[in-house]
Amino acid sequence: MRRRVVLAVVFLAAFILLFRLILLAGEFDTVVTAARFVAARDNHTTLRAFLYRMPKGGDLHTHLAGAVYAERFLAWAAQENLCVDLQSVVLPKPQCDRTGTVPVADAMRDQKLYDPLVNALSMRDFLPSSAMPSGHDEFFATFDRFDAVSGSHFVDMTVDQLKRYEAENVQYVEFMVSAWCRSERARFAQAIGEATEDAAKLAALEASGLADCVATKRNDLAAAIGKVRTELDCDASAPQPGCSVTFRYIVQIFRDNPPDDVFVQTATAVALIRAEPRLVGLNLVGPEDYLVARRDYTRQMQIIRFLAGDVPVALHAGELWLGLVPPADLSFHIRQGIEIAGARRIGHGVSIAFERDAAGLLAQMRARPVVVEVNLTSGDVILGVRGKDHPFPAYLAAGVPVVLSSDDAGISRIDLTNEYFRAARDYGLGYRQLKAIAGNALRYSFLDEEQKRAELERFEASCAQFERAVAAAQSPLENAVALIKAALTLPPEDDAPGNRLPVPPASRARPAAGWR
Repeated sequence: MRRRVVLAVVFLAAFILLFRLILLAGEFDTVVTAARFVAARDNHTTLRAFLYRMPKGGDLHTHLAGAVYAERFLAWAAQENLCVDLQSVVLPKPQCDRTGTVPVADAMRDQKLYDPLVNALSMRDFLPSSAMPSGHDEFFATFDRFDAVSGSHFVDMTVDQLKRYEAENVQYVEFMVSAWCRSERARFAQAIGEATEDAAKLAALEASGLADCVATKRNDLAAAIGKVRTELDCDASAPQPGCSVTFRYIVQIFRDNPPDDVFVQTATAVALIRAEPRLVGLNLVGPEDYLVARRDYTRQMQIIRFLAGDVPVALHAGELWLGLVPPADLSFHIRQGIEIAGARRIGHGVSIAFERDAAGLLAQMRARPVVVEVNLTSGDVILGVRGKDHPFPAYLAAGVPVVLSSDDAGISRIDLTNEYFRAARDYGLGYRQLKAIAGNALRYSFLDEEQKRAELERFEASCAQFERAVAAAQSPLENAVALIKAALTLPPEDDAPGNRLPVPPASRARPAAGWR
């Protein structure tokens, strides 16, 4: 009797193993690729090379100007005969006769001048000082230093980034950019100043010429986007690298301004998004811990709710940490961004643990769903939050959908691959998890449903090609061992309940743009 029981157990185990092998054989290349990833995990050089080649879907949280490396800004500034002052701020030409200024072109011939300029326009070699005591302060200070050159290189910056994304096997990006009528902004804010109700403010703004401003700005953007395609020869028989990357823009609104100015920026952004399909959403930007942003946070959420009910909204929210602001400011920013402003995506979300009823908020984010754009490097650089302090594992465990994004790759001196590397190194994520997160960047993009399906099909094809290449590089014996190991592992590493990523519901469709 005992022998029969043992034989039955053996036959059952063999049957289960055979059944598992049959199931896994259907995704043979994926199984082998996941095993190769595990083998590469302890060798950071091999791991980075693997992740660089791996299809990464898209980047949903990247500021166009902040994504550009300092070296590019300096080259453009030198070509335009711009100069720098003693604080390493790039100045426009009319100010170059001021005492103490130096032509940027000089730096192109002087390494001792060039190096500090690269450092000043990025976080490279940053060391705290009395003038700049924190990474937070240095990070945000860099934007003003290159503003004189970045403002005139919209097309060049886009082209530069598209080439970089294609090299990294990233197929989609949503760039955050400014898009307001600079000459009319103050006049518009003054026009709505006497109105007390939002409806009256909007009516006054429209009466002051908002439509003309939007039409002009849309034409400017359309022309610039056309130049991007021309620069890359996208319509030629042999297009340049970068043409394969689908790109859209998110209009950014600067939060550290008076309420009426934020109202004007938001109304302009919403009108542009409705008029131009290549502008797909809006976002509030700027330090969330600054005085105005803290004081007017709820009012800004109300403005977005009133003006942007039919427009996709992604918000910087919870880019805060204990000590940076008073505890009360940590307790509601993410929740109000979702419940009042209607954000579909939350950028950073680092302070989730300090929110009132954090568990309830996580459940709500999972149910809606609301996506978290996780920026591991900038959270470390700006807030000093890394490793176990970062809520990335908490979002995964709660089933909240996440994407990995680069934020300001040029300032941080990284690329999107680096964020996948940190996720694998610091949080132990496996290949299947990272692949699902990469797919999320397309599932939760602000593309319309038809475009989203097309991008997901392209992503799946890229993944299949990548996995075939990985499997083909291994010996048959190595592949067989990987398959057997996977069959003996129950459940697979990336199929644990806390690692599964929810499937999003259908989102509001927008007219197809028909371009890339």
